[in-house]
Amino acid sequence: MKENLRQSLSEAEGKARSSSLQQEVDLSEVTQQETKANQQGYGIYKLKQKNKALFCQAIQENLDIVIQSKHLTNSELGLLLSLMPLVQFHSNAIINRETNEFMSISEIARYLNRERTATSKTVSRLLAKGMLFEFVNAQEIKVHKRSVSQRPLFMNPEIIYAGDRNRINATLARLVMEFDILERKKVYLAWKLWLKNGHEFGRLYRRKTYLQFKRHE
Repeated sequence: MKENLRQSLSEAEGKARSSSLQQEVDLSEVTQQETKANQQGYGIYKLKQKNKALFCQAIQENLDIVIQSKHLTNSELGLLLSLMPLVQFHSNAIINRETNEFMSISEIARYLNRERTATSKTVSRLLAKGMLFEFVNAQEIKVHKRSVSQRPLFMNPEIIYAGDRNRINATLARLVMEFDILERKKVYLAWKLWLKNGHEFGRLYRRKTYLQFKRHE
């Protein structure tokens, strides 16, 4: 019985190897076609499997400027960097990754194992300094003189961004451009966010290019 099983496995392995060989690409043929394609200005390349590891990137030159300018205290900088694992891909919102819901100050405090009042004060300072942004309901403020519902928080994509820096969420881009606190406080970043008229996404540009856009807006 064991011998029959071994034979069956051997036959199955042989069939699998044969099938695999049939599916393999003739690389010599690809090389020939690539030469022809190159002569016509085209290229052939091997597709790579996408890495599914979640990531959130700091815009190094900008973060360096923020640190060197002493725009943030150590406490504020520490909390800001601690929020990086919570930044949602593309939207840059601070979310609970398990529920995909916006996080309240209380939830952020629990996540960071910090006291809520202290966390709230630090978040407020980060908002005032342009490190974080929030969407508020204008109608609520008009009626109640303050926000009474949860206010979604967003990381400033000029400092920290989860996604393609050339395809930044348009709504977020407009928010940052309209309330550019860093620029008003004379914290002049090396890379600035700009959304061109009619474009679907914003992107980061060198400061020189950004200033040209500003002059012609």
